[in-house]
Amino acid sequence: MKKMLVLLGSPRKNGNTEKLSLSFADGAREAGAEVNFIRLSEQSIKPCVDCRKCWETGKHCVIEDDMETVYAAIDNADVLVFASPLYWYSWSAQIKLLWDRLLPYASDKAAKTLKQKGCVLLAAAGDVASDVFSGMDFALDKSTSLLGMTILGSVHASGVEGPDDVEGTDWLEEAKRLGMECAR
Repeated sequence: MKKMLVLLGSPRKNGNTEKLSLSFADGAREAGAEVNFIRLSEQSIKPCVDCRKCWETGKHCVIEDDMETVYAAIDNADVLVFASPLYWYSWSAQIKLLWDRLLPYASDKAAKTLKQKGCVLLAAAGDVASDVFSGMDFALDKSTSLLGMTILGSVHASGVEGPDDVEGTDWLEEAKRLGMECAR
């Protein structure tokens, strides 16, 4: 059974990003996966200070905050789902903090690795421009490549600005299908 971790990067509860994530989880669970969620806006996560002690101490990070729990969940997962609204053509602040704190996995000296883990992007934006997600996609591609992860798929839900705009769209069904595919 695959273990999936949804990292919710939206501060809005029950908004479009969360609804995409729940639909993804429904599909994954139907296909037999275990799915866990971490709402990043409810965690106390400090910014990375780039001290590089993570590669010397044998533990993920010397900063003592809620990221310790997040690291344990990441280490236990087979697939990481990065769920974020599009803010200024990139990640939300909540998920950007998490990305910065993935530095411990970026060295051959690291105690743990993300190599061989799958990853998924679930993103929502009010904008409808065809290239609106290109900044986020670029960051995802470069970051997962550096970390040795495999991108399993993404859902880019555009035109969903209000908290319920994703309701009644094909985006939810697409997220559910992706969840099922990633669980196999």
